[in-house]
Amino acid sequence: MTERPMIIVAEAEDAVRESIEMILIDEGYDCHAVADSQALLRAIHLHDCDLIIADITFVYRNIESILSALHNYSSSPPPILVTLSYERIRDMLHLVKFGVTEYLIKPFNFDQMLYRVSKMTDTRSPLQLK
Repeated sequence: MTERPMIIVAEAEDAVRESIEMILIDEGYDCHAVADSQALLRAIHLHDCDLIIADITFVYRNIESILSALHNYSSSPPPILVTLSYERIRDMLHLVKFGVTEYLIKPFNFDQMLYRVSKMTDTRSPLQLK
């Protein structure tokens, strides 16, 4: 039996977080959803994940802590798919220097999200700790 990819979802909005989690589970992924930055860091320590889907508010200010935690607990850190509103697109420039280049603009189509998730769990691109 093939192991199902583990995805951590970090989203403050309950409805969005629960929808993403439900869709991923329905598609055959293991999923752990969290509602704040500290819970995201704890989840990284607890779960050997294949992908992190996180709202930019979780990632933007905590990118160095997140990458440090990922590098401490995994020899091959998982990619991060950032979700953000169009108004925050400039904040992605800060994340690009750390190797975080994948994002979805809210509101996004769940089929588009699943396509990206599938591609990102198939191949891991390295994230850089700066």
